[in-house]
Amino acid sequence: MARLPAVTRDQLAAEDHAYFDSIVGTRGSIRGPYGVLLHSPKLAARVADTGAFVRYEFTIPENLKETVIIATAREMRSQYEFSAHAKLARAAGVSDATIKAIADGTAPAGLSGDEALLVGYVKEMLQEHKVSNAMYKALVDRFGEQDTLHLAVLVGHYMLVAQVLATVDVELGEGMVAEIPEG
Repeated sequence: MARLPAVTRDQLAAEDHAYFDSIVGTRGSIRGPYGVLLHSPKLAARVADTGAFVRYEFTIPENLKETVIIATAREMRSQYEFSAHAKLARAAGVSDATIKAIADGTAPAGLSGDEALLVGYVKEMLQEHKVSNAMYKALVDRFGEQDTLHLAVLVGHYMLVAQVLATVDVELGEGMVAEIPEG
């Protein structure tokens, strides 16, 4: 059970209903980190706005966004985030082999093209806490300066989400499966 219960719309002050409604408007429901983030409605709305931008307005293909998200979740050891986005990655056409390689931590070995580049970037950033000149050049050459910046924010957003999920110990929901091996 999560350390903080999810907040329902009825539990919010009337002036905070707009924050709840805005999150539902972009995601269809309140789940995962947003139920607990609503303990601070303005914060929840701001986090949701950033998430909505990187998920729905960032123009790289959906399969690549989801590859970055699950690679971030794997590095952050966030089972909830990985499970939620592995489902979306599969729907976007990411292969089970790629998802398993990311979950197991063996990727980018065995991957190619954009998947290898992006998983390599996430691992470099989150393991080394910096990005080499060679990696930055490869990203800019492939995606341009603006989308390279968007990639950094995509990773940062899902790091934030993983930290919230870990802090309040949000457990896997119904139908979710742990895919990152323990240990």
